[in-house]
Amino acid sequence: MSSPEVKCRVCKQERERYDEIDGASGVLPVFHDSTQEPGKYYYGVRVATGSQKGAGTKDTAVYITLIGDKASSGKVGISSWLKALKGSCKRRTFDNLIVESDDDLGQVLVVGIGNEKKWFAGSEAPWYVDFVMVHNFQSSQNEEFPVYHWIGDGDYVTCTAHTTTLKDVSNNPILVQQREAQIAQQRQGYSWLKFPDLGMPSGFDDGGKNGHKANIPADEEFERVKLLDFTGNALKAAAAVGIKTKFTTLDSLHAYEKLATTMRTPEVKLYELNRWATDVEFGRQMLNGVNPVVIRKISSLPDNFPVTNEMVQGSLHGGTLEQEMEAGRVYLCDLKALDGLPFREGYYAGAPLCLLYVNGNDQLVPIAIQLKQKPGKDNLIFLPTDGYIDWVLAKVYYQSANHQFHQLATHYLSCHAAMEAYGMGTMRNLPDPHPIYKLLRPHFRYTIAINVRARASLLLDGGITDQTFAIGGEGRRELMRRGTTSFNIHLTNIKRDTKERGVDDPKTLPGYYYRDDGLKLWNAMESYVRDIVNDFYKDDAEVKGDSELQMWADDIHTNGFPGYHGAEDGHGFPKQIDSKETLIELCTLIMFTGSAQHSAVNFGQYEINGFVPNCPPGMRRPPPTKRGADYQDLLEILPGKLASFLTISVGSALSQYSPDEIFLGSFPAKRFTEHKVQRYIQQFQKALDDITGDIEKRNKTLDVPYKYLLPSRVTNSITA
Repeated sequence: MSSPEVKCRVCKQERERYDEIDGASGVLPVFHDSTQEPGKYYYGVRVATGSQKGAGTKDTAVYITLIGDKASSGKVGISSWLKALKGSCKRRTFDNLIVESDDDLGQVLVVGIGNEKKWFAGSEAPWYVDFVMVHNFQSSQNEEFPVYHWIGDGDYVTCTAHTTTLKDVSNNPILVQQREAQIAQQRQGYSWLKFPDLGMPSGFDDGGKNGHKANIPADEEFERVKLLDFTGNALKAAAAVGIKTKFTTLDSLHAYEKLATTMRTPEVKLYELNRWATDVEFGRQMLNGVNPVVIRKISSLPDNFPVTNEMVQGSLHGGTLEQEMEAGRVYLCDLKALDGLPFREGYYAGAPLCLLYVNGNDQLVPIAIQLKQKPGKDNLIFLPTDGYIDWVLAKVYYQSANHQFHQLATHYLSCHAAMEAYGMGTMRNLPDPHPIYKLLRPHFRYTIAINVRARASLLLDGGITDQTFAIGGEGRRELMRRGTTSFNIHLTNIKRDTKERGVDDPKTLPGYYYRDDGLKLWNAMESYVRDIVNDFYKDDAEVKGDSELQMWADDIHTNGFPGYHGAEDGHGFPKQIDSKETLIELCTLIMFTGSAQHSAVNFGQYEINGFVPNCPPGMRRPPPTKRGADYQDLLEILPGKLASFLTISVGSALSQYSPDEIFLGSFPAKRFTEHKVQRYIQQFQKALDDITGDIEKRNKTLDVPYKYLLPSRVTNSITA
């Protein structure tokens, strides 16, 4: 920074555990005047080491700098060999220092925290700092500096006082320089990795290490509890797969039932009483399973789905098919994205269309299924009036295609990849004091770390997905190309999306709890975001004039969502933000995507996919061209042991909550310290409590409760 450097030293240091104190804030200790000498200047400093496991350090090279409007302290060592032996900077510790200076620093505007680069191997793990508080003895002024960063070997992080600010309304050159220096540093650490072949949103460049000892910034990496839990689940899954592959024979549906409890017992036991094979359960999963975003209302049939009134008349209640469509009771699920994809050897998938109907009991049920896109004599339209196994098989073929589309398009592209692009743009362009950084930062926790690992295992050529899905490697790549070409960020704007699909009316489509609960959460988030945006931007002109915000938009538009394979740059994300309303919608969308949307499409995977016949990853025969299948045909068509075991183990690992999970409405990092924003947070938490009460009351009346969007189960970010 530009202040001249003066000589400073620590003249007193004490350590205080805060097991019984709120670690996200604190009151400065009483610094006594008895230590002061004439002609010297004194500053009391409290450094709060985080409470999470692994947060502390015994490193002797950690230091702080105090940068004032008159002078800078230079590096002031916090630790020494003696203090390290005593446990300085331990987890859940306040280190209280008195810093003596030869000259007046003035008002301390910036605090720097660093860890000297060591030349020897085996240096300490990163140190996590929650915040720093500074007491100026000369002015009796206290300032709090939110940090919330990991400080690794050679790292240096700067932070400003608690006030949330915009660069363009700051008239202090020291603060402007701090922001610019932080962004320059962040851009070096967060480089874009683009995927021109797949066309999917760009992500974090881990240096080409494919997840193996990747260069993930410490702020993005799994913390110790998460890493141990993630590794333990992976090892448990690998062991289970190895044992089951060797000793299990899948010669009956009962064998698949036993397999479904390999990792744990699901809350919804689809195998009990053959629930999975019923039309009501199939319809429930189209609305409230892990892929609830495909269904749409139709007023006419697509040309390639020649269902006649005579075919389905027995499934309708009183009217013709045309009349029921006009009444808004007929819906379509179309998985045309899989049409023409190649398959791996010995496996097959359809590109099905499924017609659904809200019956007289207000239940959504399937009434016709065609397994391929092009109509013809060898492409049957299956009906509930067909033989039992024929109809069950038609639903299973649909679910198999649905499984593959869900995992690659709905889950990875629309949630994981999109959130990584949003997170990258945020870290590269918005400094810590920026209100939008503070608003969105909680929703990027662990996302880069989980995505780097996914690209190194699940999505790697020849990896788990290629060994499991019928479409194999080339089919996976092509489906991702197609999914990205049609991808628009507003697919996860539940207000826009449900309206565009014609499924926003509870009167014509009852029982769509993903929609009902999701809209409540969206509205609560939108209200919270609106309060914050209105507080820090008085009008549209301030939004337009925020140069950091405009860089953020441009970077995400151009580099985060590049337009490959004929798609336009941005995929709906604007190059510039010209109004508060646009900013409110974008921030709500990002917040919703990383929390509610991902929770809705992720945490039910073990329930839906764990019983493999319900939603298999591939089929061992092509879609049938004739009726007359029997029970043995069903068993022979279902996937083999390895694909089944991998499906169960991956589904179990991805749908478990980590012990250090942070749920929606929780803000352990107190980035906003303003009292007005704390009120907004409390209002948001109250809204979530009300939503919880509504959902729990409704769920008591349901045969299968819908829990994925309970706020207590909605994670703040994508962590699995």
